[in-house]
Amino acid sequence: MNCKLGKLEIPADQPFLNCKLDREKYAKVLKAIITTYQKGFVLAIDGKWGTGKTTFVEMWKAYLELDNFQTLYFNAWENDFISDPLVGLLGELKKINSPQKTKELASSMINTAGRIVLKAVPAMFKGVIKKHAGEEVIEVLCDCIEEGSSMLKKEIENYESQKGSLQEFRKELEIFVDEVCEKKPLIFIIDELDRCNPHYAVKVLERIKHLFNIPNIIFVLSIDKEQLSYSIRGYYGSESINANEYLKRFIDIEYALPEPDIEIFCKYLLDYFDFNTGFHHIQDQTSTIDDLLVTAISIFKYKKLTLRQIEKVFTNIRLSLNMFSNRSNIYTDILCFLTYLRICESDCYQKIVHREYTVQDIIVQIEKIFPKQIFFLETRNDRNRRFYFTIALFLKCYTTTYFGQNYILLNYKDGIPFVNFKTNIINEKQIIEALKWTDTKHDIRPLEYITGKIDLLENLQI
Repeated sequence: MNCKLGKLEIPADQPFLNCKLDREKYAKVLKAIITTYQKGFVLAIDGKWGTGKTTFVEMWKAYLELDNFQTLYFNAWENDFISDPLVGLLGELKKINSPQKTKELASSMINTAGRIVLKAVPAMFKGVIKKHAGEEVIEVLCDCIEEGSSMLKKEIENYESQKGSLQEFRKELEIFVDEVCEKKPLIFIIDELDRCNPHYAVKVLERIKHLFNIPNIIFVLSIDKEQLSYSIRGYYGSESINANEYLKRFIDIEYALPEPDIEIFCKYLLDYFDFNTGFHHIQDQTSTIDDLLVTAISIFKYKKLTLRQIEKVFTNIRLSLNMFSNRSNIYTDILCFLTYLRICESDCYQKIVHREYTVQDIIVQIEKIFPKQIFFLETRNDRNRRFYFTIALFLKCYTTTYFGQNYILLNYKDGIPFVNFKTNIINEKQIIEALKWTDTKHDIRPLEYITGKIDLLENLQI
């Protein structure tokens, strides 16, 4: 049984073959952008953490290579231990296969870059440079390092010389890219910038703007713009910094990666984690899995969970299923509901587990946690109506002990039912209908029966 998603295989001839989110259409849009605007610019692909941006840009990279674009990929987060990101950026450029003449140009370009930014560093820095730039340019870089402090002082004293070195570097870089890319722009993808320490993240942006601002390189920043904005404010030590305006200095075009289709992803996880096997001996297997899927889609869509959060919930559900010795009486909708609370609303979940809430407290918490749209009763949206039955089932479990029910949820006056709690957003008529349905169920288990398995406190039943 799988307990986590593995890295997707990306076939070179069909990069989006294994994409489960139908994102090839976005790759086509982005390709049209870089084909239309071939002059150098910075493109930001914006998406929340955990929404599959890294997988998407890796697929897009392979997709562009099918059309003979030279592409480079640099994971900024994996390399933010380097004091200057220029080392890593130049190291990626060195990976491009090129004739000897172009390699010599690359070495000259690196030497020029050294005259601009390198300063005295410990001897161990040689190893870092070696890793990113390759054997053949080690001596060039080390020569620059040895000149160190004296070179830096001279350059500071001579502004025009510094400016000349910058212009020389850009010219050599432009010639290098033209020769290796055959009249197409070089696509340089920088990923995970929003996860880096603030100093390194800002340094990357500055290096791109000041050193790589040439007509034939297109930088693609795969970012969560909101998180990167936090890094910028952290770097400057002020919440009053307008991070959006700051980023406009570096980003020319923004593309918001559309949110993934939650329903498609949930169905994929059901298959990937082999839920069918978990219910293979249940007579009404289809209904059991459908209850799980409907509840999952409703909660995840309205709460706007990331793919990573959804994966964690499904992983926990799949593991907890193996705690049940008898799976024929599992209410998978309440299993999903409680697992979501455990993963994403842990404070509330713990109070539920320890029965710190009254029934009225629980109603207040449910209306507080879930967006009001999930309670709207629309004729075209049966999921919302079914969510009421999940809530009712949860309330029934919460008020049931191994000795019987300790709280009456429904009362009757003149034959008309009414609830023993107040609601604000929850539709009272619909929750009454759902609670009446739970009264017909004779296999309701106490809350502890379910939460003990969700918390993996019992032996696995493989």
